Amino acid sequence: MAGHVVFRFLALGLGLAGLAGCADPASSVSASNNAIPASPQALTGTTPQVLAADFGQPMLRRVDGPAQVWVYESAVCGLQVFLYPDAAGMPRVAAAVPDNGNAASCMQSFTRPSLTSAALERPPAS
Repeated sequence: MAGHVVFRFLALGLGLAGLAGCADPASSVSASNNAIPASPQALTGTTPQVLAADFGQPMLRRVDGPAQVWVYESAVCGLQVFLYPDAAGMPRVAAAVPDNGNAASCMQSFTRPSLTSAALERPPAS
């Protein structure tokens, strides 16, 4: 039974990886727009650099063969982001799946860390 679930999950991931190459790069998320995307689908085609700029470092990063799974958590939900290499070998987001069943509220719950608060946390220079 568990083998069937894993097989279906991998088949879905591989199918989504094939579609990731079809995503329009202009429609993918850019770190320069300083906004978290409104839907998980808007992350499709995003590079790890843009993902890290928008969401920070993931709580968990797992590598399964050519796939990477990045896990983010907010007070509202968890977000699993699946990355697969494109034709040039660059990892790109193939799918992002919120665990709360409400993609809009999940995406809204992720906010960029405040640069001011991060600066205030630095120890004083001696």
